[in-house]
Amino acid sequence: MKQDAFLQAMQSRFACKIFDKTKKIPDDIFAAILESGRLAPSSFGLEPTRMILVQSDIMKEQIKQACWGQAQITDASATIIYTSLKTDMLPHTNYIFDKFARRVKTSEEIKHYAYERYGQRKLEALGYIADTEKLGLWSGHQAYIMATTMMNHAAFLGIDSCMIEGFDKKIIESVLALDTFKEQVTLVMCLGYRGMPQSKRLRMSLDEIVRII
Repeated sequence: MKQDAFLQAMQSRFACKIFDKTKKIPDDIFAAILESGRLAPSSFGLEPTRMILVQSDIMKEQIKQACWGQAQITDASATIIYTSLKTDMLPHTNYIFDKFARRVKTSEEIKHYAYERYGQRKLEALGYIADTEKLGLWSGHQAYIMATTMMNHAAFLGIDSCMIEGFDKKIIESVLALDTFKEQVTLVMCLGYRGMPQSKRLRMSLDEIVRII
């Protein structure tokens, strides 16, 4: 396989557990990474993911405790909390109507997309309308798309990252004073510069993960 710059970045990317506290991501580079997250795809183009940039030292300490004391939270140059919309993702909401209105123009077309293509074919078929927890789980999947886009962009720019799923969700939501009926914490990600050697790359071969039919 021909080597390219992006594949080289993917080979150097790893879950960095120790960040160099003395090194900060330049503002323009961090802004570019945030922009790549904004441009990331989402199901139906509904953009249910939001980012909270944790910059207060006091808040970082609180988040760190909710993340079981993981030092990345306070040592990394940037700590981002990804949240996901819940009830706004139901097909009858103004949020959904407004998002579909960006693509189709007439009220009939908007209702068709919201109630039939999105509501019936997607949400009802999978049981999401009757179960808001399932709806929140599906909405949360979109955060991983955004975070992965940003993580890979960061690696391409020589910036390290660590996705964190190990945290007490209820504590972080309480610290952030979220209305958990409408929104939930999905993922935490830290960005910065490594203060440790890269861990050994462990991956299966293509033959083991690719099946041709």
